[in-house]
Amino acid sequence: MDTLKGSLMKSMLAIPLVLFACGDDATPIQGDPDAPPVVVAARAVVVAGDFDAAGTMASIDPVTRTVTKNIAPQGAVDADPFLRKVDDELFVINRKDNNITILDAKTGALVEQLATGAGSNPQDVAVIGTKLYVPTFGGKGVVVLTRGSATSTEIDLGADDPDGKPNCESIFAVDGKLYVACGLLDSGFQPQGPGRVYVVDPATDTKIATVTMANKNPLGLFERHPDAFGGDLVIPTIDFADGAGCVERITVGATPATHGCATTNALLGGFANRLEFLPGTPGNAPTLLVAVNGNAFPAAYLRAVDSATGTLAALPYNPDAEHLTDVAVCPDRTIVVADQAMGTGGVRLYAGTSELTTTALDVGLPPKSGHGLLCY
Repeated sequence: MDTLKGSLMKSMLAIPLVLFACGDDATPIQGDPDAPPVVVAARAVVVAGDFDAAGTMASIDPVTRTVTKNIAPQGAVDADPFLRKVDDELFVINRKDNNITILDAKTGALVEQLATGAGSNPQDVAVIGTKLYVPTFGGKGVVVLTRGSATSTEIDLGADDPDGKPNCESIFAVDGKLYVACGLLDSGFQPQGPGRVYVVDPATDTKIATVTMANKNPLGLFERHPDAFGGDLVIPTIDFADGAGCVERITVGATPATHGCATTNALLGGFANRLEFLPGTPGNAPTLLVAVNGNAFPAAYLRAVDSATGTLAALPYNPDAEHLTDVAVCPDRTIVVADQAMGTGGVRLYAGTSELTTTALDVGLPPKSGHGLLCY
């Protein structure tokens, strides 16, 4: 369904706090005074769908490795969900049901569900004030939703695409501007040339700049770490005709531009499914973690990229035998991965040189989302 009745949803979401929260938000750990501060993660959250029936959301305590399933209300997570966190709220991007569901990140309580329009196929969300900006695969560009309202508008970014549907994949807000990545695919879903990144001014909801990407077909979501790759945005790209592409860097600011590749598909041995940053330690740059769809199906694994050099970095473990399609990093540097291995899929946790889990944790459904994990 595209929308849910507010009163009905609120009555269904009488979920006790214990079901969602796994502890305090952040508890300092005493240790070496010269070491970077370490905190205990409060919770990991995962959404999963099977592309047919309704999806599910589960929370995981990274310390005890216990799972609480079905923490979201009925209708909050669809069969093909993505997940973003903005401030103290979770935004479930329901790509099949064409809506954005907003939940309280601490309690799981329903905040609101907003429809993006029939056939819109929403892909991501950025939030500025009371407005939600949602790039769509099936529309003209970006649907603009207003909290507390059922009305919406659309920012038309289709001028560069002959069919008027620029197939927009991701959006990210930086310094009060919105950066929107679009694939410009034809009716057969083939790229018609390099992708575009459009810069939108939310004060007027109009396009103010265009960046022609170096690669075709952005396929995935933007991420950014202020201390990695000069503060550039990074996004996966893949030309399925020959596998060409990379994790492309987009410089933000007064003169937005493409800035080459953070790493290449050739180096990764496939294309990036999810990007995440492992914060740096004193004297060391942050590490870009990449969940990679391998060139030989069903291979899917984790790679690490040194953000100072752009070269592959060593991981303290080698999970290549697992089918890792998603990754998130907890405040205490625990790495959470989604393993979709047939029959044994679930969530695994790693720290240092050790896997904390003895087997994949069952979260209700095999986690197949490309951006369905968070830890905070």
